[in-house]
Amino acid sequence: MTTTGSARVPSGLVWTLALVGALVSPAAAASAPLAPASFHGPREAPSRLSLRSGAGQGSAKKASEAELGEPTWLRLNLSLTATWRRYCARPGVAGCGEYERLPEEDQVGDTSDFSSTKPYLGFLLEVDALPLAHRETSVLRGLGLRLGIQQGYSSSDVTLTGDGGQTPAREASATDTAFTAQALYRFYFRFGTTRPQQGYVGARAGLQTRAFDVDDAEDTPLSGTHRVFPAVAVDLSVPLFSSVRLDASGGLLLSPKPGRPPDADGGRRAQEITDFGTSVSSFGWSAELGVSGEIWGPLGYDVAFRLAHFRDRFEGSGTRTGWTKGGVAEETYSSLHVGLIASY
Repeated sequence: MTTTGSARVPSGLVWTLALVGALVSPAAAASAPLAPASFHGPREAPSRLSLRSGAGQGSAKKASEAELGEPTWLRLNLSLTATWRRYCARPGVAGCGEYERLPEEDQVGDTSDFSSTKPYLGFLLEVDALPLAHRETSVLRGLGLRLGIQQGYSSSDVTLTGDGGQTPAREASATDTAFTAQALYRFYFRFGTTRPQQGYVGARAGLQTRAFDVDDAEDTPLSGTHRVFPAVAVDLSVPLFSSVRLDASGGLLLSPKPGRPPDADGGRRAQEITDFGTSVSSFGWSAELGVSGEIWGPLGYDVAFRLAHFRDRFEGSGTRTGWTKGGVAEETYSSLHVGLIASY
């Protein structure tokens, strides 16, 4: 009895321990994944915080760059101008310089020379409108229109030299007027690394006019010119500093014949051709170089020097003395512009 009873006690203990072990093992297995989960959970937060912080920095950077170089949809330029005009007309040659190189005995016929003794003081009003300039993803953001008017006034002493000698100097008052209506397109690019700004290269095409009107009430040998012509140009604007940019342009003036329209003023403008020949062919070019920049807010400044040159080749017999085989006339306008810019 004693031996049998002692054998049963160990057997009960074994079954008891096995049952406890079976119950403890699933609980340990179920609790094991909780530790890694609680460990990895906090590590997600810095990652998500870092991503949100980076997105905010990108937005701030984009806004900063837009402030530095965003193109404007409207630009108004009001400048004071000083313009100098030079004019020469020579019979039987293709250029004024060619006439001066002829032997003295061959220099026959009426010649005209004019050079402004005082500048023509006036104003320039120019408007550039680009209605889609703020749409960065649009290829049409650089499409726009330029409208402009320039006018100057002055009086100068004029003489006419011919076979009969030189006429006395006479004072002549005149007005210089120019109009511009052109379509334009600009391709914008970022310039600079630490503080990038917007520069652009562009093209313009449209109509221009240039009129030099002499006071009809004065008896003067000085003749005027009136031109209406198509013109094309290329433009470049490069930011040099935060408040200084370099502006340059060059253009061609296509068939800028004088005496346009010929039936204006009772047909008197047609004399701008008939005085020198029966027909005329003309060519011209323009150039501009200047600096512009910001002063405060939407206000800025503009300082520029502009040139416009015309050459007229006459054929046939004119009404002036010695103009039996045509000749040439050359006209140059040099202008200094200083003004204010308002951009929106």
